[in-house]
Amino acid sequence: MKRKELKISPVPEDSKFYKIYAHILLLWPFAPIIMAFIFLFFIGDEACSKFFDEFMKVKEFLIFVVIAWLASTLNMFRELFNYLIVEEVCYVDKKTFFYQKFRRAFGMRKLMTNLEIPFSDISEVKEGKKPSFLYFFFSPIAHRNSVELITTDGKKYQIMNSVLFGSRNSLKPNSKVTDERTTKIYNEVKNMISK
Repeated sequence: MKRKELKISPVPEDSKFYKIYAHILLLWPFAPIIMAFIFLFFIGDEACSKFFDEFMKVKEFLIFVVIAWLASTLNMFRELFNYLIVEEVCYVDKKTFFYQKFRRAFGMRKLMTNLEIPFSDISEVKEGKKPSFLYFFFSPIAHRNSVELITTDGKKYQIMNSVLFGSRNSLKPNSKVTDERTTKIYNEVKNMISK
């Protein structure tokens, strides 16, 4: 029987608005394409052909824009699928620490990570580090792991995202709200393992 279970998600369970908003973010990278089609539909055939002719004159710029858009879109999808629309669960059973990370998108729940670590293999439990200020330039979706588990063979596992999708303060990985949530999650996980 499970002794204690901790379940967290960046998107609050009781808020339909934030669940819908998180899924709308998945479609956001396609907004430039949709806007371009709407723009081209309303400007007329003659203006549309002039527009394409001008773009074809500066192919290097067009290629740069397409590559930049693809790179940012892929990064955004990776961040959304790995840190926003997820659910993390950890519990202890028979002196073994269990951790599971699920992706929850469009009504489906898929297991992404599954860890089983016996207490004897855990050498240290540390609080997750604050990200540097450069973090915001490379990561469009904020995340901050609350717990770092270090095993006796030197493996490190960073688990339990402490950022909450809600107010602006709860979205910042270095804010007071996130610091408090990080400390609370870390203490709960440490108590699970130390008992």
